[in-house]
Amino acid sequence: MKYHLKYLPETVTDRAEIKDYLSQYYVSTVKKFFVLLKVRIAQLKIYPYSCPVYEDDPDYRVLVVGEYLVFYTINEEDKTVEIHRIFHELQNIKRQLNKD
Repeated sequence: MKYHLKYLPETVTDRAEIKDYLSQYYVSTVKKFFVLLKVRIAQLKIYPYSCPVYEDDPDYRVLVVGEYLVFYTINEEDKTVEIHRIFHELQNIKRQLNKD
């Protein structure tokens, strides 16, 4: 069964910040990264349990896309994969996730 994707508002901000950052240093990779990000997240519609539970906060699963981590949850009631945040692997992720 296919799941639906739901992007929470914070992911819009995260994507904009990633685009701004990459555009400053890696102009040619911005489009490639976002295509890859879209493809990898789309795979969660079919395989939502394919990524591991995040060990520091078991409420989340984490999808690795290059140097970025996509944090998501699965809502079985309405068959939805909720994309919560997208962080660079070097960010203080514990602190960022606790802001929610």
